[in-house]
Amino acid sequence: MKSKESGFSTAFALTVIFSLCVITLSFAMIVNANEKKINSYKSAVEARKKADAIILDIEKQIQSLKEYSSDIDEYQIRSLVSDVCNYDFIVEDVSTGINKNFISSEILEDESVRQYIISNEETAFSEYGWINPKFTDKAILDEISLDFENKNTFPLTNNTPPLNIQFMTDDFIMAVLGYFKIKNREQKLERIREKLNGETSSKELAEILEISENHAVFDLIGFKTLFWKISFETDKCGCSAVFAAVPQKDNQKKIDRYILVEKDIAHKGGSL
Repeated sequence: MKSKESGFSTAFALTVIFSLCVITLSFAMIVNANEKKINSYKSAVEARKKADAIILDIEKQIQSLKEYSSDIDEYQIRSLVSDVCNYDFIVEDVSTGINKNFISSEILEDESVRQYIISNEETAFSEYGWINPKFTDKAILDEISLDFENKNTFPLTNNTPPLNIQFMTDDFIMAVLGYFKIKNREQKLERIREKLNGETSSKELAEILEISENHAVFDLIGFKTLFWKISFETDKCGCSAVFAAVPQKDNQKKIDRYILVEKDIAHKGGSL
């Protein structure tokens, strides 16, 4: 009888020990998994902080763009951004286009503009832009005024020309000239391409187009890009940031400063 009890006790003890080992092992695995998650989270937080710091530095660096009378290409920004860090950057003008959320129905229905949109459906539209009261519908302005409780809507609404002629395609320039009923568009487009550079002024462009300097076309076409998108990748994040040019309140054809209006930081190991 004692032998049976001894055997039972031994088996019971082994079962208990085995169970404890399983529990201990499971607990250790859970702890290890949690440590990995915590370390991964910490790594993601640090990567995001690093990306945020880079974007902040870029915002500081591009302030000098306001001193340029014309934005001629993306390399201006590349040279500024390269001083921040050594990542490869993609720089895009994302406002020189037709912003169908704000542009007036009159412009969209114009034959020259309509034909341009049909031929360039994928590239005709811009994602970003301020609202120029001269080229938007009254209903949009009324809605904005209501949203702002009839307060000042600047800089959301301003008179800065939304299109940078340096980044407009030939077809786009032709469409705009057609909308404004400017004659001999083909010949004038050729002259624009021959003469246009970083030093070209509104006066010189007016001479090329054979119009006055106060012509309405210069309310739509200018030489500055209003929204820049800068994208880059760190070793752990894919990042993009959109910076807007805020015009001077008293002279809205000049830039006062650049502000960050949108950013997207995607951690390569998954979102936080």
